[in-house]
Amino acid sequence: MKKLLSLGVALLAFSSFGHAAEWKGNAELGFVQTGGNTDTSSLNVKGKGIYDAEEWRTTAEAGALQSKDTGNTTSEKYTFSIQEDWKVFESGYFFARYSYEQDKFGGYNSRMSETVGYGFDILKEADMTWNAEVGGGARQSEDLAAVKTSDSIVRASTVFNWKISDTTAFSQTLSTEGSSKGGYTTKSETALTNQVAGNLSSKISYSVANNSKAPAGTKASDTVFAASLVYSY
Repeated sequence: MKKLLSLGVALLAFSSFGHAAEWKGNAELGFVQTGGNTDTSSLNVKGKGIYDAEEWRTTAEAGALQSKDTGNTTSEKYTFSIQEDWKVFESGYFFARYSYEQDKFGGYNSRMSETVGYGFDILKEADMTWNAEVGGGARQSEDLAAVKTSDSIVRASTVFNWKISDTTAFSQTLSTEGSSKGGYTTKSETALTNQVAGNLSSKISYSVANNSKAPAGTKASDTVFAASLVYSY
């Protein structure tokens, strides 16, 4: 819980910094509590910030997911990524990306990757955007048994955004990275966001994370259905 609180404070600070530095982004909070025969709770915290300049763009994301059963933490997941894009063409850019993940749900103490590649716009309209990225790099992993591995990886991702109305938006993200040696990690999120008032919105999302070579004792896929409040700046 201390890690979650620290991340929440960091996201609020990041949001405040975003106002000063003219960043754009959002902070998201979701919570589920059940009682009676089953006493479980899950807390989901996310944040995203984008600084979009004329020739380059910086995107930073962080998140935390914690699950408790009868007051005891059963599993947790923390993620962070930062990406720099250099806009060399009107509809294309080169990128460099770093990501870190601690995923006790998926069986990893830590997993880091460093990738570079090229991104391009497939569709760019006022109410609809779609882009894709391809690249490669390296990944370092340590599972819950403290076994360390490293491999060269390829990466591909795509993001689709549709502004259905002035208050409602749909998004679909999909990414995969990995190798035949260490397996491929594929992530998908489908989300519908609806503005409640001002900068505050509600969000319903369904996420899937799949590891083609999951560590022993863990399942290949994790799914999360979340209802959250989102503050945008």
